[in-house]
Amino acid sequence: MWILTVSAEREHGPCGRVRELYSNDKVSVAEVSVQGEGEEHYHRRTFEVYYVIDGRGKVVLNGRPVDVGPGDVVAIEPGTRHKVVGNLKMLVVCIPPFDPEDVCLV
Repeated sequence: MWILTVSAEREHGPCGRVRELYSNDKVSVAEVSVQGEGEEHYHRRTFEVYYVIDGRGKVVLNGRPVDVGPGDVVAIEPGTRHKVVGNLKMLVVCIPPFDPEDVCLV
């Protein structure tokens, strides 16, 4: 059973402003707002899925830019260097749940 737990607080993450929507011991879901350029980073153990809700920009994967817009989905395997550039609102799913200790800045 899913229980929605929306946090009103926004925190800054490597991709932008983050509002956690749901988290348990297996997965976390957050709304991420990007304005400008995020920090390039990778995760040792986290698999991420970005779903673009609104806006346009690029997701840079291992140095290769991919244009994204509403409805696009980007799957990011552990170990993939990535950053987001543009003005976007995304839904981000992390498996296992987001852990700040697993963010490795490049």
